[in-house]
Amino acid sequence: MMRKYGMTRLHFLAGLLFLSGCASSPVEQARTPWEELKQQTRLCLSDVRSDREFSSIADKVTLGGTYDPDVYFELAGIKDRPTAEEKIVIRKWVARLKACYKIKAESYAYEPAGVAKWAAMTDDEQLSLLSEFSRGDLSYGRFAVKRLEIDMKYRGEITRAVSADYKRPENQPQKKDSAIPKAPSDSSSTCGWEGKQWVCRSL
Repeated sequence: MMRKYGMTRLHFLAGLLFLSGCASSPVEQARTPWEELKQQTRLCLSDVRSDREFSSIADKVTLGGTYDPDVYFELAGIKDRPTAEEKIVIRKWVARLKACYKIKAESYAYEPAGVAKWAAMTDDEQLSLLSEFSRGDLSYGRFAVKRLEIDMKYRGEITRAVSADYKRPENQPQKKDSAIPKAPSDSSSTCGWEGKQWVCRSL
């Protein structure tokens, strides 16, 4: 009986310590599933970008994205095709990217239907291009150009779909909402009022 009582006291004390720890530390706001998947996608791409295993091609492709304005024209001018050794590295890189795209695709379940449709089409074409490139069918320059072409091909459709969703009555700021903060401004995303806050989606 004493042993059971002692264990109960231990559990009670542990609970107090846990609660006191929570009270003294800031409470982190829970992310929505959409935010969590977006964060996982960013981390996935960041890990790919910093992986030294891909250092031999790091100056010839944009490792963690489809387009980097700082180096695009330099990459687009590379006429060489991947060597046999580089193709091995590229295949590993493509496999890692596909895993990131898979995480990204899960977030479409939480997107408006129009946004999900065009974003998925963009991803499908990018994945097909990656497969083509991994076979050595394209020069580095041609690969860079086609990546940007695909990205721009559906960007307008995605922007229009996001805009249409934000214009729905339920996503408009209500007149009773006082002191509504100014919408964030970012050329790589579009923002709309949802509930009591601005929510931005990357393009």
